[in-house]
Amino acid sequence: MRFLIIRLSSIGDVLHSTPVARALKTALPACHITWLVGEVPAELLFYNPFIDDVYVWPRERWEKALRSGDFGEAWRLWRQLQVDLRGKNFDAVLDIHGLFLTGMIAAASGVRRRIGMSGAREMNYLFMSETATGTADSRHFILRYLSVLKPLGIHTTDAQMNLFLSAEAVSFAEEFLQFNGVKKNKCLITINPSTTWPAKNWPAEHFVSVINRLGEQAQVLLCGGPSDRKLADEIIRQVEVPLIDAVGRTNLLQMAALLSRSTILLTGDTGPLHMAVALNVPTVSIFGATDPAVYGPFTGPHVVLRASTECSPCNKRKCPRQDVACMRSVSPDSVIREIGIILKNLAYNGAGRM
Repeated sequence: MRFLIIRLSSIGDVLHSTPVARALKTALPACHITWLVGEVPAELLFYNPFIDDVYVWPRERWEKALRSGDFGEAWRLWRQLQVDLRGKNFDAVLDIHGLFLTGMIAAASGVRRRIGMSGAREMNYLFMSETATGTADSRHFILRYLSVLKPLGIHTTDAQMNLFLSAEAVSFAEEFLQFNGVKKNKCLITINPSTTWPAKNWPAEHFVSVINRLGEQAQVLLCGGPSDRKLADEIIRQVEVPLIDAVGRTNLLQMAALLSRSTILLTGDTGPLHMAVALNVPTVSIFGATDPAVYGPFTGPHVVLRASTECSPCNKRKCPRQDVACMRSVSPDSVIREIGIILKNLAYNGAGRM
């Protein structure tokens, strides 16, 4: 059978969806899986052995063309997608994005069997021939995504995400860390301070406090994308210890390779958190606006520090109170304490990253 999986974005959600491909390929080893994804997170799938083909669609360019009134370009991109998908003769579509747009894409593929998730948004169900039913324990999004396999007779709760690195990315990380004086047996704490929502950001001064204390016992690496440069510079100006700056200097797989060499990642609810979880790197994450029971680490040795405010989680991009009290309620002391516990456990177990 030939399957089309649709999950266009984002980094975390794409990784949360990878157990679907693994479970499908494990149950049906001879099947062919094509994954339709947007340009930004696409490289996270390129080396996944459970996926046979990655179809990258420029959703952002299509939406930009629509917003700017360039309907000719929007139609060209849409028509090309339709022609390409129909030419692949899929037997079934698994829509694990659940939007009106992804429902349109599923219908445009010409495939009769289109399986969607229960509770999908924007009337996505109108485009589906079948809707998977959720279960009482499927609160976390990984389990919701896995539910689309039930109509195929595949039942699993194996929620381990998959992220596979390229040789180029591994070589980049080795050279980058060597250039910055990081040895393989040295404790490396990586910090990703920024998220895509202002309401999910831990205060910069809290990161500075943690970094100043961690710098006495470990090397600290700051990572993030080009859009995180302003926050990174604010932190770098205030820290009093040496800091390795990788912000905006990597692509996604290169960042993932740096994470794979890290002892611990400290971050909020953002893409690099899920990258680290997929790579089995211990994490300490801070949640306020979003619910870790839905979006947080689901497997592995991870610590989640939650807000102590009544308004959390609000699921708002910007704090309605405008003070981000939920994130501020998590103290640097609590973060240092949890990192210390993980480091002691890693040393006791003789972990290779120590």
